[in-house]
Amino acid sequence: MRLLTSLLILALSAVAQTTSAPVVIKGEGCVVVAGLQFSPSGGELARECAFGPIQLFDTTTYDKSRTFRSEIDYTPQLTGFAYSPDGKTMAIARNSAGALIWKADDPGKPVQLEGKPLKPFFGVDEVYALDKSLHVLVPPNPSSDQFASVLSVDYSPDGKLILTKHQNGHLKIWNASTWAPQGELVFSEKGNSALFTALAIAPDSKSFVIGDQNGLLHIWNLDTKSEVRTVPSPGGMTQIGYLTFSPDGKILVAIHQGKRPSDAVAMLWNTADWTAQSMPGYSAAAFSSDGKLLALGGRDIKLLDTASRNDFRTIKAPVVTQGEVLSDSAHPNQELPYSITALAISPDGATLAIGCPGSLRVLNLKP
Repeated sequence: MRLLTSLLILALSAVAQTTSAPVVIKGEGCVVVAGLQFSPSGGELARECAFGPIQLFDTTTYDKSRTFRSEIDYTPQLTGFAYSPDGKTMAIARNSAGALIWKADDPGKPVQLEGKPLKPFFGVDEVYALDKSLHVLVPPNPSSDQFASVLSVDYSPDGKLILTKHQNGHLKIWNASTWAPQGELVFSEKGNSALFTALAIAPDSKSFVIGDQNGLLHIWNLDTKSEVRTVPSPGGMTQIGYLTFSPDGKILVAIHQGKRPSDAVAMLWNTADWTAQSMPGYSAAAFSSDGKLLALGGRDIKLLDTASRNDFRTIKAPVVTQGEVLSDSAHPNQELPYSITALAISPDGATLAIGCPGSLRVLNLKP
């Protein structure tokens, strides 16, 4: 009897250590995943598509999503998305239409998918459209300044402020409760959006970092609204496409873009002395909510212990075929070489979302 019990325990242990198969969410309208975010509760996953929609997937089944009515009609308009830290509101950057604030608990209205191209485009069985925004943060002088369009939107971690990045090189600060403007910072007067390429707000909400097309980091103080330091990247690396802080603010990850995705480099900056560790070949990064885990994505996915910077697990990148990305491909079963463009870890640390060409993969990290 003891032997039988022991064998049963071993069998159950083996089952518990088996990682579940990945969830695959396809959608031909999202060839490049520009960003991934879990909602603060973990009940929803947002996928930002370059030149396409922003979809909010229900993480219980992944068979339905919410989207924005303006997206369905004018998909190229959307350029950024953010959840508020308390999960009560959402914000989208909509170019010349400014930044739009939405109620996060609005379930949306069902969109009929039968007989229309929307189903393969969104990759789910049900889509619910959000119709009306809660508030609109209008860009400065929208009628007179053609470069005032909003390109990205971010909430401060304490939830008190919203920062909007504009095409004219300005950064506008808004009160997240009253929607009143709190200040405007000028990063560039040249009206070239490429000069100002990435933004991350520190976890203490007292400062933020701007990355530019020349690979420089610009540290700004939110109270004084002034730049306090510029940090050059070693080796003459160029454009910074993405920035993210560890939850304790001690590490800043900067993703430097290259001519090809495989040329990307992840720089892990120590914010105490601004020394950096280089991780070539990685084009995406995400921290777990407790800060203990850092995921880097490129041709594979590397999981690092944040404290020691040692990698303890490497996950092979999911296989993507030409048929998943191009419906009229002559070789639909041929594997497509690519680098992962976006990662996100769920608040409970159990799920890893991976941005792949033509699809979104969701993996279980827990045994």
